[in-house]
Amino acid sequence: MSDAPIKFIEFDEEFHRCPNADVAACELCKLINTFSLLGRTFRLRNSIECLKVVEDCQYYVRGMRTAVDKLMPHLSKFDFNELVKSNGYRTFVLLARCGVQKCLYVAEEINDCSRIYSPSSHPILHEKLVDWSRIFRLMLVVILCLNEFVQGTTNDSLFSSNREALDKLISMSKERVNVVGFQGRLLGFQFCKSVRGPLSVVGCLMAAFSKVFNTNSIFKHTIISPRDFVYYWRNPKDRAERIAEMCLGDPLTFFKEFWLVQEKGLVRILSNCVGEPVESNLEISVPPTKLHVETKSRKQLTILPPNEYVGKRPVMLRLVSHKLRYGSAGSGNGLSASMEEMSNTLIIHCHGGGFVAQSSNSHLVYLKSWAKSAGAPIVSVDYSLAPEAPYPRALHEAFYGYLWSIQNAHLLGSTAENVIVAGDSAGGLLLTGVILLCIELNIRVPDAALLVYTPQLLEPAISPARLLSLCDPLIPYPALAACLGAYLGKTFDPSLANLPGSFVEGVWEPEVENVENCSRKFMTVTLEELDGVNLPHDDWHLSPLIAPDILLAKFPRTAIVTSNLDPCMDDCVEFAKRLRDAGVHTTLDVISSVPHGFLNFGKISEECYQGIESCARRLKEFLK
Repeated sequence: MSDAPIKFIEFDEEFHRCPNADVAACELCKLINTFSLLGRTFRLRNSIECLKVVEDCQYYVRGMRTAVDKLMPHLSKFDFNELVKSNGYRTFVLLARCGVQKCLYVAEEINDCSRIYSPSSHPILHEKLVDWSRIFRLMLVVILCLNEFVQGTTNDSLFSSNREALDKLISMSKERVNVVGFQGRLLGFQFCKSVRGPLSVVGCLMAAFSKVFNTNSIFKHTIISPRDFVYYWRNPKDRAERIAEMCLGDPLTFFKEFWLVQEKGLVRILSNCVGEPVESNLEISVPPTKLHVETKSRKQLTILPPNEYVGKRPVMLRLVSHKLRYGSAGSGNGLSASMEEMSNTLIIHCHGGGFVAQSSNSHLVYLKSWAKSAGAPIVSVDYSLAPEAPYPRALHEAFYGYLWSIQNAHLLGSTAENVIVAGDSAGGLLLTGVILLCIELNIRVPDAALLVYTPQLLEPAISPARLLSLCDPLIPYPALAACLGAYLGKTFDPSLANLPGSFVEGVWEPEVENVENCSRKFMTVTLEELDGVNLPHDDWHLSPLIAPDILLAKFPRTAIVTSNLDPCMDDCVEFAKRLRDAGVHTTLDVISSVPHGFLNFGKISEECYQGIESCARRLKEFLK
């Protein structure tokens, strides 16, 4: 599609007020003035191509200046509290200013050589300037839409169901020029410096992998075709074009295969070697048998093993422990002076991966770190992946793994006096669903929960932070939509989601103050990415953000960690607000300038490592 300028609004120049009434202190004004100088020079030189790009950039920056000014008065009302001032509206203001600051360096460099500047004489500078025009164009559209959202909100919610705006933004996500703008030489400009290099490497790996993932090449299992990798490292523009092609083609197949490479061959071996040394790193296969649990009112429940879609098969767990403990799997039958007593704490974990990829193995780097800092064993559930096993199979396996781990804690090196659940991204959502199931069935609820960059609303609603997927190099919007469609499943059987009753043998009778099986309504999704999916829009096991207050009030103390550049940030902020308002002890930590999935970047980025440490600190607070 064309990236020609779009005339949006007549800009109100009088509305803008520079900081401290000082134009020199305002990056927006400085960039506009620099573009004016460049435009004058290129007009005199009759450099039509350069003049067009400069005028486009100037127009978009002027529009952002007005749109940001109108948004500023509304930012604070969406914050979690006075200490945690983060939400998607604030992020886009930050993103606009960050882009303007970085573009200013490019504009000033061009201005210094403007008399001899041309696309052929300075190709890298011109490539950056063209990408900035594409980035500013998309950001202007988004910030104008955010102004519409903020004017239309009545309950200070960060979510909007404005379908007209959603359709407009989704159409922009399909414009190749927008994907190329964010995947080229400016890839990851919004993130901290320590992350930008690794993101460029990931981008090159993606582009190189795209050449072999549908073939039988030996490089399919190692990601790296050296020749392709070097080529895309040297040619960011071609890398961006290649990634755009994959995003706009079949993103589910591509991203699923790319993420699964971490589970194969040499990459899998290396992931076991990196990070803190641990004494136990064992895979455990749990036979699919019925579990008998006792409710708090002394009633007996029989929990059925997972059987949805792919039939009965073992539930896979991984035990990660910094020290061998008496009685735990892998400790042998004898006693050793190097063994430690059982821990009174057990941490139950679920990994992320968009419900379609990855496993506990690809999350070992931070699991090892947590196991050492918490001094407690961690058991991670390797749930079945979509689209082969859509909702609610993964939730059932997470619930089953949670119950089995508590009943067999002695095999894991713990007495399970204190049970903590911890999950990131998709895994955090599954464990939130597990907590809801425990509350509804009146069985043991975990003592604490750590939820890291977790989506809490799987509905076609939009929030400012979710729009970050339009410019995210790791989880672009087409990939997010594809993962959601795979998890919900086009063959989804609504009768399987009659929770929690469908997980219990016999007729389940709800106890006093518990909520009955959800009476769900299904809506037909008309979005192209989810065409044919039956989406339950009032299922709080799928979207915990809409759970009744009576359930949320029984949540354990909860720590939520996210990033201010994470598309799931608003989910985290809104869920933290709901828990707090329900009387639950809730903390919200927002890490600056790191991407979604920062836990997996801890060994290559100091800022991401600080994110791991923030989570470890919260886990320590949960220890008894």
